[in-house]
Amino acid sequence: MEEEQVPTTNEARQGELSESGLIILKLDIAGILEYLTSRQVAICRCFLQDQGHYGKEGRRARDARTPNTRFVRYADDWCIFLTRANKRDAETLREKIQKFLKDTSGLELSVEKTHITHVRDGFEFLGFRLEKGIGQKGKLVPKIKVSQKSISRIRLRLNEAVRYRPSQEDIATRISRVSSVIRGWSHYFKIAHNYRAVAGLLDHLAHWAMVKAISRKKDISSGKVHKRFYYKGRIGVTVKKTLVRFSDTKMSLNYRGPVAYEPGNAVYLEDHEWEVNHFSSRNRPGQQDLKLQALERDKYQCCKCGCLVLAETSELDHIIPVQQFACFEQANTTDNVQTLCLYCHKEKHRAKQKEV
Repeated sequence: MEEEQVPTTNEARQGELSESGLIILKLDIAGILEYLTSRQVAICRCFLQDQGHYGKEGRRARDARTPNTRFVRYADDWCIFLTRANKRDAETLREKIQKFLKDTSGLELSVEKTHITHVRDGFEFLGFRLEKGIGQKGKLVPKIKVSQKSISRIRLRLNEAVRYRPSQEDIATRISRVSSVIRGWSHYFKIAHNYRAVAGLLDHLAHWAMVKAISRKKDISSGKVHKRFYYKGRIGVTVKKTLVRFSDTKMSLNYRGPVAYEPGNAVYLEDHEWEVNHFSSRNRPGQQDLKLQALERDKYQCCKCGCLVLAETSELDHIIPVQQFACFEQANTTDNVQTLCLYCHKEKHRAKQKEV
């Protein structure tokens, strides 16, 4: 499928969000985009752009208190904002969009799943809950909050990353995995107004999920887990390898108004230009605990050249190859591993390949 990716710069004006006449029309276009070609998507975008006023016309419509339209799209999630309008205007626009899709591509818009709501009632979009609330000066202002659905999903994701794992997986690997989940989620939702309260709740849940996982793996009580794996208020295997908190990411509220959108001949990237290669060199699962023990034993130095290394700049090397042992448990012992820097580890394997 070829589809044009549209940057989400066409946001509604910040001043317009606080007006009492803002109607939100949330379209159910999931499943429709896969049947549309890139040209049809561009035509649909232009059709929605033509429904609103921009630049001088938009300012005239605001001064005259006449209805105006803005739309926001991210992948197959679409929202249309109608300012200074009523429900009848939203229903009329929905009928136009329904007729447009049927005439251009022969597709039917699901009327049951297309929601029309007022900004004071709130709506969910891209994991956030957007609604009106009382601001610091006692006025009604737009507020962005983390939705309950997003909180339920991250709770399940925490358990999947920590507890619902194979018993052979070590603690350090689970901490690395769940820390990556926590960082990604926090940086996405840090713009929400209720981020601090949600972060405190999720820190509590992540802490006890990690405690239960360690308790089950080591077959010890939660009290003993806190005695053996508690470092400065956090669960971890060493002082440098502890569980990341949601509250470590500070809330970032951007009160600056977005740049006014002006439709024009913008350059849209293709699908392959948006794709990013996320493959990177990662440690073998189940060996990070052993690697940290070897690093502390070798005083964070390469055993061959003596340079200082960290966990990210070193490799856990088996002195006797793993293939010569009957099982991994016999090969993964502190007597059979050593710390090598990335260069020495690469040179050692190159020499082995030359011998073969």
